[in-house]
Amino acid sequence: MSDSQTSPGSQPAWQEDDSTTFIRYGDAITPSRAEHVALLTSLIPVRPDEPFLAVDLACGAGGLSAAILERFPASQVVALDGSHRMLDEARRRLAPYAGRVDLRHFDLFARDWLDTLPGPARCFVSSLAIHHLDGPGKQRLFRDLYDRLEPGGALLILDLVEPVNSIAQAAYAAAWDAVVREQTADLPDGAEIYAFFQNGWNHFADPDLEVDKPSRLFDQLVWLREAGFAAVDCFWLRAGHALYGGYRSP
Repeated sequence: MSDSQTSPGSQPAWQEDDSTTFIRYGDAITPSRAEHVALLTSLIPVRPDEPFLAVDLACGAGGLSAAILERFPASQVVALDGSHRMLDEARRRLAPYAGRVDLRHFDLFARDWLDTLPGPARCFVSSLAIHHLDGPGKQRLFRDLYDRLEPGGALLILDLVEPVNSIAQAAYAAAWDAVVREQTADLPDGAEIYAFFQNGWNHFADPDLEVDKPSRLFDQLVWLREAGFAAVDCFWLRAGHALYGGYRSP
C-alpha cells in the first residue's frame, strides 16, 4: 500500500519507505513464505490448464501473482496495490507474464476499484494487507468480494491475526522472532535483517494499532460465513500468520 492509502481519520497506513524495506526484507521476515504461497495456490479451485481470472489485493512486489501465473498457464491476474514503488517492482517481476497480468493502483480503504474489475473472478487472494482494515472494513470487504466471485470461486487470505489474550500474544511474538532468527541465520546480511526485524517490525511484540488492525481468526471466519462463503476454514497458521478463507457455492 502507498503513502496515499489511508484509513479514515488516521495517518497513512503504509509509506513508500515501507515498500522499499519490505521489497528488501520481506521474504526473510515473513514466516515460511514459500510454504504458504504454495499452499494458497493449491487451494484455488481450478484445473491446472483452465482459464480463469484471479485478483490479487495489495500484490506488493508480485510474488503471489507470479506463483499463480506460473502454476496456472491459462490464468489472468489483476494485481492491485496502493504503492507505486511496489507496483514498479511487481511490473519488473511479472514482465515474463506480460499479456496475462494487469497491474493497477488502488486504495484498499475505498470501494470504487471494485466496479472496474473486468468481470467475476474465480479467486481473490491477498497477502499481508487486509489487517490494515478494521473489523467493519473487513466485513464490508468480504461481502463485496463474495458478490464478485464466480460460483465455486474462492477468497484466500494470508495475514496477521489478533491473539485472543496476552498469553497468545506472547507466544506469537516469540514464535515470529524464532522464525526470523532461523530464516536469517545463513544469509550474508542476516544479522542486519534480524536487527531490523527486532526494531519494531514484530507486531506482537511492538504493536502499532494506528496502522495494524488484525482481527481474531475466529471472528473473521464468522464474518466470511455471514458474507455467504461456504467451506470456511483456516488452512495454515504459524507465528500469528494465518492462511484462511472460503468458497462460494457452485
